[in-house]
Amino acid sequence: MLPSEISQTLSLQWPCREVQARQLASLLAPSTSSPPTIVVHGISSTCKSTIVTNVLSALEVPHAVVRSPECITGRHLLTKILWATLGALGRRDEWEKFGKGRCEHVSTLAVLLGECLASTPSKHIEKFVLVLDGIDKQREAPPTLLSALARLGEVIPSLSIILILSSNPRPMFLQAIGVPHINFPPYTRREAIAIILNAGVPAVLGLPVETSSQLYNHFVSAVYDSLVGPTASSIPVFKSICEKLWPQFVSPISTGETPPGGNQEWDFSRLLVKNRSLFRQQGESALVHHIVTEEALPNPTINGISRPSSISAVSAPSPLPSLPYFPTLILTSAYLASHTPQRLDTIFFSKFSSSSLSARNKRAHHRRRLKLLSQAQAEDSRELSQDPSTPSKRGKGKRTKTRITKSTLESAFATSSATTSAAGGGSGITGPSTILTARPFPLERLIAIYHAIDPNPPANPIRVTAISDAIYAELATLRRLRLVVPAAGRASGSRMGLGSAGVNSGNTTADVGEKWCVNVSGDWIGEMAKGIGVEVGEWLAGGLD
Repeated sequence: MLPSEISQTLSLQWPCREVQARQLASLLAPSTSSPPTIVVHGISSTCKSTIVTNVLSALEVPHAVVRSPECITGRHLLTKILWATLGALGRRDEWEKFGKGRCEHVSTLAVLLGECLASTPSKHIEKFVLVLDGIDKQREAPPTLLSALARLGEVIPSLSIILILSSNPRPMFLQAIGVPHINFPPYTRREAIAIILNAGVPAVLGLPVETSSQLYNHFVSAVYDSLVGPTASSIPVFKSICEKLWPQFVSPISTGETPPGGNQEWDFSRLLVKNRSLFRQQGESALVHHIVTEEALPNPTINGISRPSSISAVSAPSPLPSLPYFPTLILTSAYLASHTPQRLDTIFFSKFSSSSLSARNKRAHHRRRLKLLSQAQAEDSRELSQDPSTPSKRGKGKRTKTRITKSTLESAFATSSATTSAAGGGSGITGPSTILTARPFPLERLIAIYHAIDPNPPANPIRVTAISDAIYAELATLRRLRLVVPAAGRASGSRMGLGSAGVNSGNTTADVGEKWCVNVSGDWIGEMAKGIGVEVGEWLAGGLD
């Protein structure tokens, strides 16, 4: 088949991918010489793997597909590549001839694949394609793995490697030039709607076929504009949403309800007004998958009084406002940066401290020191308040050796003077600086604390894109909400009310520059942080006993 014929055939089942299918068919055709490496990249749910495998099946080219995220280590990946190749060639029973089914290095894999492709008894293999799906998500992958795998096609003439990536590759990431790249861009609005309409209209009992075909086009467009487009959902999610909401949307027609205003039939505008709540509360709740529906849950009664179900009690709204996961983690990091002295960052947030204790034990040890110090200060204040003629216990007998002295506190928690002044030269707020005083912090310190307290760190941070840009964007949103303010706007921010979230009145500061201040109370942040798995007290100096 010609590449154009293959693309037209595949477009009937997977539309809007004719260009990519034609490019793959042109590069992998049996009658042409294929490049040793082909890179296919695009975000998730863009039909990359499906198009690649179906093009190879249509061309009848021997191929093997290996899903890299299913491999635990790099050695597991190499062994699975060997077994997938043997299975595609029908030589699994001969695994003892090829390294006894084990492979621990890329050079060994090149030798075993060359022997396997050269010694096929049935027929001579002129072209074999190895597809590595999701290779950029491989666990415990060495930095030279992709470059080494890309060289396999150069070492073995009959082998072509297809690397499927779920992110945009950086320039020269294979350390080679002339590698063909095929991009699978995200589906546009027109393409997404065309794919859903191509799948057909879901059947609804009591709804005429002509009426459903007329209304379904407008319904799919409304669903995309209200629920799918703003959330950047994929095609499978878009399809499931339409299948769930379509029977509810046309229920007035299927149940025989009379149209309003004395009209004879329902049109799309009247149905949209009738079901306007479907695209708000009911529409969003319909997207959440439940194992047991709320209608099937029992509602027992005790002494004639109805008792609410457990799900209703769990899903009761909190009296305080809540934020998504990412902004909550950034706001928690900002709160810790404001309330933890910078001198203690090595003890509380660094994983490479010189101490032999673990990070958790070091924080607990430091909190015990703070507690003993506070008790010693309270005892000293009581002794000073007593009459000098009254003998004290410290004056009798031996001198007790104090473990924590005042100088220890001053050396550990000494910061810049707490005497501050407004930017305009007015009178400032003067007082002793304590741990609970919110201090300005730079953005670099916020990012460092974010990585330290992240409850879900990436498995391979080296291959993860930089998160600084995303943090800056969310920080701008938090600034518009007056939850985090620049150091210069702290005085004006403390005079503005934020409802139940609360505002720390705190002191002003003249150290502006690129520094920021948190503008909310600790109780609210502590409650939100528990919802994402972060205990603020474990990271805050003096937070726990």
